[in-house]
Amino acid sequence: MDGNQQANLLLAILRRDWAALERLVDRQPPNAQFAEYCLRRDVHPQVHSLLEREGRLELLGDAAEPLRRLRSKVQVDNLLLIARAEQAAGALHEAGVPALALKGLDLIHRVYPRFDERALDDVDLLVPYEKLNEAMAALESVGFRSPAEPARTHYIRSSHHLPLESPGPIGVGFELHWDLAQQGRFSVDPDGILDRAKPLDVGGKPMLRCEDHDLVAHLLLHHLSHYFDTRMKWLVDLQLITRLPGFNWERVVERIDQWGARVATGASLLHLHKLDPELIPLSVRRALPLPLSRRVPLAPLLSSHPLEMYRGTRRRRTQLYLAAVLLERLSSLPGWMIHRKRREFEESDHPLDQ
Repeated sequence: MDGNQQANLLLAILRRDWAALERLVDRQPPNAQFAEYCLRRDVHPQVHSLLEREGRLELLGDAAEPLRRLRSKVQVDNLLLIARAEQAAGALHEAGVPALALKGLDLIHRVYPRFDERALDDVDLLVPYEKLNEAMAALESVGFRSPAEPARTHYIRSSHHLPLESPGPIGVGFELHWDLAQQGRFSVDPDGILDRAKPLDVGGKPMLRCEDHDLVAHLLLHHLSHYFDTRMKWLVDLQLITRLPGFNWERVVERIDQWGARVATGASLLHLHKLDPELIPLSVRRALPLPLSRRVPLAPLLSSHPLEMYRGTRRRRTQLYLAAVLLERLSSLPGWMIHRKRREFEESDHPLDQ
């Protein structure tokens, strides 16, 4: 199967379009390489579990067994990550630091029927800005390690999180967040997110999770930080969250307005609509359109590939171009560029930059 055939097959599965899936399989049955394709798109456990639950695994042909093995590995990997997350949650709770589980750690405890139906790359935690030093002390006391210099200072001054590695012979990646977006890009309100947070139990350890409308708004903005890549895990996350009882897209629109993030969200919604035309209500796409002033400079990058929004998004020059074009206010571009150039060389008042 060529790349477009594999992409169309994957989209039929993720859209639950069984008639389209059967037509594609009749035309060309998937081979074992389709399992590797799902792995590269980061939805290998979702594909296996969805077709298993629907009783349609036989449609995968030679890809079914490799996908089962890949999902078994996810089960082992996730057990390790969850165990380390429980260790971190316990240390932070004992130190009196509220910790909010972002994305995967939250979602596998709530919206996925089984913990092995979504791969976890790392564990993301948001803590109050004023408690960062207490959080670091608590995590370091149980063996978590931050990067050596100069990488540590680079992250503190240039990003909105600090990567950590868990203790033990097999290190697990953590990200300790104090914000959900880089400085100067949006006006995300982490204090508001923590105020609206809901309780989450992780292995008997009390944690917090995002309120669902905050979470969807965050995922839409997070897609820009990955430059609209073709990993499809975020699509399945959004499908599941937005089908929960009480979910209301209009509240997401309100949150995006509050955070000053309409432009980047407009681009993410266009990509989502291409991937799953049934997911985003028309009223939401009309409320958060990508302005013509941004569509025109991005038009040469548009891709005809079924999974892609823009071409060349793994090249650093393309990433910087996308980031610049999708600033909320183009008038802030000169200041944003100057800030990017100087930020890691200037002392800051960040709690961890001492």
